Amino acid sequence: MTFFRFFLAFATLCLTLATIPQEARAAVAVAAPGCAGTCGLPGLVEVQQGAGGRGGDAGNNPRKKPSGGLRRAAGDEVATADGSPEYVLLVNRAQAAGAVQALVTSGATLLRERPLPQFGQQMYFFSFPRTLTLAQGRALLAGRTPSAVLDLHKIYFRSAGPRVYHALMVGDAPGQSCRVGRSIRVGVIDGAVNAGHPAFGGVRIVRQSFLREGARRTGASHGTAVSGLIAGSSGAGPLAGLAPGVQVYAAEAFGLEKSSDGGRLEAVAAGLDWVVGSGVRLVNMSFAGASNQVFAKLLGLAQNKGVVIVAAAGNDRSGAPVYPAASPSTIAVTAVDAGGRLYGRANYGKHIEFAAPGVDLYVAWGNGGSYRSGTSFAAPVVTAILARRASRGGLSLNGARAYLRSTAKDLGPGGRDSHYGYGLVQSGGC
Repeated sequence: MTFFRFFLAFATLCLTLATIPQEARAAVAVAAPGCAGTCGLPGLVEVQQGAGGRGGDAGNNPRKKPSGGLRRAAGDEVATADGSPEYVLLVNRAQAAGAVQALVTSGATLLRERPLPQFGQQMYFFSFPRTLTLAQGRALLAGRTPSAVLDLHKIYFRSAGPRVYHALMVGDAPGQSCRVGRSIRVGVIDGAVNAGHPAFGGVRIVRQSFLREGARRTGASHGTAVSGLIAGSSGAGPLAGLAPGVQVYAAEAFGLEKSSDGGRLEAVAAGLDWVVGSGVRLVNMSFAGASNQVFAKLLGLAQNKGVVIVAAAGNDRSGAPVYPAASPSTIAVTAVDAGGRLYGRANYGKHIEFAAPGVDLYVAWGNGGSYRSGTSFAAPVVTAILARRASRGGLSLNGARAYLRSTAKDLGPGGRDSHYGYGLVQSGGC
């Protein structure tokens, strides 16, 4: 301990003892360097609070509320043991002794100090008696120690609530909720969906698994996120979907395949057959894989039935014609961020038709929410917009394309291109 710090600690102890009753003086101690607790930090001196500085024995009982006029710490303030607020002093080292002396002499109790050597400053933390206010403490320091700044010891929190940008980006008004009638059914061919997620309060979800017997199931987060972006309840706050009110027909076609999450074509085909047989005419497919003639024919047959399929472009940073997005019987969707920049892993090619928000989207995940990125999360944004459109009349694949093209905002080179397609989709409001 340097001479200055030894002198300061000794002077503080003496001044503190002089201001408290005789019976409480034994409770005040100056902690030596290396002691347990916070004083084990380099250069940190802690003075345990005594009864005299806390308005009675409340300071020795952390369960007791402030009494006798002591103010209780607010929710964003650090509280002392009895619940009253903690005060912080920031002062130049050269003026530290005088500032501390002025406050302790007036009844404040020094709790600990924190050196800030890079700034040449010291921080001191105090509890105040009911006879000393913040304004009075500042008045004591004014003129005597001009570098000293005194205030309540505040707590700072991360920005309240998650950042949700996709609805505004596609043209919805702030706080707008476009409820869609229950007559609209949307198919989601994906993994399992957690129908009990808080995002789905009041949402009707019909589920059916098409995994083979003995197949190992994977988590429900992906399917839940995709479904939530479409149909999340309007009362789910940041997890509300863009088309709340629709009925979701969730076909579980993805399980554990060769140590990874995958869906066999057999399961995807059976799921597609089921949703079509359930009267679904709008389907979301947020997955991608190799081109396949059998899959291509199935998608064509669905189109002939009047089914509109929205497919994710894929996240391999590839120009290969992956399925189902490369099929002319689907609408291929890529992902962009809040600034309209292409998702770094997005696939590209002549088949890409539209872009939608899909980077750092806040989605239903696990039992809460999480930020996720990928074309998987851009596709359901388009699906939700088309669900709104379908609620105003019949919807065909060509009609859906024409509608989306008529409102899209061009991105990248002028006109359609292989990265953004026709551009950023727009909702057109409710």
